[in-house]
Amino acid sequence: MQRKKLLIVGGGNLCLQVLQILAPRNQFDFHVASRNLEHATRLCNLVSLGALQLNVSLRIQAWEMDLTESAIERNAQTLSRIKPDVIFNCASLQSWRVITQLPKPDFDALDQAQLGPWLPMHLAPAYALMRALVQSGVKSLVVNAAFPDAVNAVLFKVGMAPHVGVGNVANLIPATRCAIARLSRCEPSQVRVKLIGQHFFSHYVPRHGLPQQANFNLSYWINDQERTDEFSADVIFGSVADNFRRLGGVDGQYLTAMSAITVLENLFADAEVHVHAPGPHGLAGGYPVKVGMGQVLLGLPYGIRREEAIQINEAGQRQDGIQSIMADGTVMFGSAQMNVMKQMLGYSVVGMKVQDAAKCADELGRKYQAFAHNISQQGVSHVPQQRIFARQFG
Repeated sequence: MQRKKLLIVGGGNLCLQVLQILAPRNQFDFHVASRNLEHATRLCNLVSLGALQLNVSLRIQAWEMDLTESAIERNAQTLSRIKPDVIFNCASLQSWRVITQLPKPDFDALDQAQLGPWLPMHLAPAYALMRALVQSGVKSLVVNAAFPDAVNAVLFKVGMAPHVGVGNVANLIPATRCAIARLSRCEPSQVRVKLIGQHFFSHYVPRHGLPQQANFNLSYWINDQERTDEFSADVIFGSVADNFRRLGGVDGQYLTAMSAITVLENLFADAEVHVHAPGPHGLAGGYPVKVGMGQVLLGLPYGIRREEAIQINEAGQRQDGIQSIMADGTVMFGSAQMNVMKQMLGYSVVGMKVQDAAKCADELGRKYQAFAHNISQQGVSHVPQQRIFARQFG
């Protein structure tokens, strides 16, 4: 059978980690697109040479793709030349992990804004990519790694939703299985779980355990027997944060890469494979899903209606700093989270139209860079005088 063409857009750390895993398996014709063609070429050569150490000869090609308004037509032409079966979008104007490089007091304070206010950084490139794809006429399955819990939901409103995302809720599944196995005194392979939860929940739990205001649904089975009520969520997720604490930041992105593999490798499987993923078909938050045979379907546990799962994740989305997504794709941000951005960075946006994402990203990027530069050059902490206490936003 002819191998599928996989185009990875964005030549950063996640792209490299995914290629390092996929390349030796040699199941795709690989293409990597980046705004920096020289970097993409060197990355492709590194992956190709590394695979050859295992005597695996790859087909891998680098392309230039700048995800800006002025380059949409050129990007559409590139997509028409490649004709990818799968597009994996890793492009972002500023990775979520950048603020982890701040001094701890500044990071802890700024982190109270959650991820929602940073949406423009992830939405702007994804919007440009999807517009180019529509213009190209190419039919590709699109997997988005850039804040898919929210980006996919916004793009759905304008008819351009990626098919599914990766990471976030999926990253919490292995530790949850391990925690249940530890409590049950069995092997993690004997545990199966189905978890519904937005990025806020999957980000909070590994660090602190169950939030005081927790929006999620967890079902689990041991040896295929449902045991959902055997252990409390507080005990399970407390064990996740305690017994299965892990590295984060760049190192932790390995877990996201592995979640991406479960989706990418199984999209065209001959049978449905049960995984977890955020943003399936433009839904907010993360869900159990079934991938295979060129499609993505919800795989909700018995007794949980689609509308109920969506409500759980929309409540989590509000905790993440996105109050609502309007019918035209306009995003309304949470005032409490945006107040943190205003105090720390001097950046504040009440609502944002999809077409304004690039402009908002430019302003946010400039103000963050000035903020970080002042700290590094002057050693001045920008934590407000009135201390920002860790809290959960409803």
